[in-house]
Amino acid sequence: MRKFAEAAINSRYLIWIVLSIPALEYMHELMYPSRYYPEMMQKSGELSIQILVFTLCITPLALVLRYVEWGKVVARWLLKTRRYFGVAGFAYAAIHTILYVRQVFDLELVWLEALDWPLGTGWICVLILLPLALTSNAKSIHAMGKSWKWTQRLSYVAIIAGFAHWLLLDFFIDNAMVWIVPLVIAKLVHLGFRLYSRLKTRVPKAQLT
Repeated sequence: MRKFAEAAINSRYLIWIVLSIPALEYMHELMYPSRYYPEMMQKSGELSIQILVFTLCITPLALVLRYVEWGKVVARWLLKTRRYFGVAGFAYAAIHTILYVRQVFDLELVWLEALDWPLGTGWICVLILLPLALTSNAKSIHAMGKSWKWTQRLSYVAIIAGFAHWLLLDFFIDNAMVWIVPLVIAKLVHLGFRLYSRLKTRVPKAQLT
C-alpha cells in the first residue's frame, strides 16, 4: 500500500490531472460562455500568478525543508515536479489571454490595447512564459545545457510583468500584495542561503593563510 501511495504521488500523470482540474471550468466557459466576464478574468489571472509564485518559491522552500527530517522527502518531490507547476502557470496565463481575446473579438483593438501598459505588461508576461514552457522538457534541458537555467531565470521578469499587469488594472490590489510578499521573502531566503554557502566555502581558505 505504501509503495502504491509513493508511486501515485510521484506519478507525473496524477500531478497533471490535479493541476488540470481548475481548467475544466475555463474550458467550459470558452465553449459555452455564461459566466460574468470580469469574474472569469480575475480568477484565471490570479490562479496563474499564484501557481507561478509557488513555482518560484520551491527552491527556497526546499532549502529550508532539507533541515527537517520529513522535509527532505517533500523537498525532493517539489524540486522534481517544479517544471510541471511552471508549465501549469503558463497554461492558465494562456487561458486568461484566450478569454480576453475571445471577449474583445477584434484583433486591431487587441493590438492597440497591447500598446498600453496595463494590458501590455500582461502580454509581456505571456510572451516570456511561452518559450520557458516550451523548453521545460528533458530534450530541451539536455540540448541547452547550462544555458537552460539562465533562460529559466527570465521567469522572474515574467512574474514582475504579471504583477504590474495586475496592479495597473487596479483589480483587487490587496490580493496582489498578498502574493508579492511570499515571493519577496522566498527570494531573500534564497539569497541568504547562497551568501551563507559562499561564506562557508571561503572561511577554510582564510584559516589556511
